[in-house]
Amino acid sequence: MKYLVAVCTIVLSFALTVNAQDARPATLKGYVVDQMCAEKMAMKDNAMEKAQGHSKDCALDDHCAASGYGIFSGGKYYKFDENGSAKAKVLIGKSKREKGLYFEAKGTVGDGTMALTSLKESTPPRPKIMKKGT
Repeated sequence: MKYLVAVCTIVLSFALTVNAQDARPATLKGYVVDQMCAEKMAMKDNAMEKAQGHSKDCALDDHCAASGYGIFSGGKYYKFDENGSAKAKVLIGKSKREKGLYFEAKGTVGDGTMALTSLKESTPPRPKIMKKGT
């Protein structure tokens, strides 16, 4: 019995250590979108473009808001933890933008989920303009 307890303790300790090592601090800039709509957007080739066009009204719709929020950054979607989703909902409600809800999120990312420490609205990058002859 003692042997079984010792083995279980070692295995659990190893699993927790591996999990902790997977989490890393991150600062992400991108479009905040509810998880319900993000699932559909992620299946498309132009997910970032779709996220840029996502409306504030849709993000605050009861069904969409209940799914939680996350951020499209660098072509990938990171779900926010419960606390982060609550912060996002408040900030989306305060935003003056009607679509293209661009934010800077800081926190810890692990296993596709972000535990937020801060979230603030940010200015989206300007589109690159190609000059004639280049």
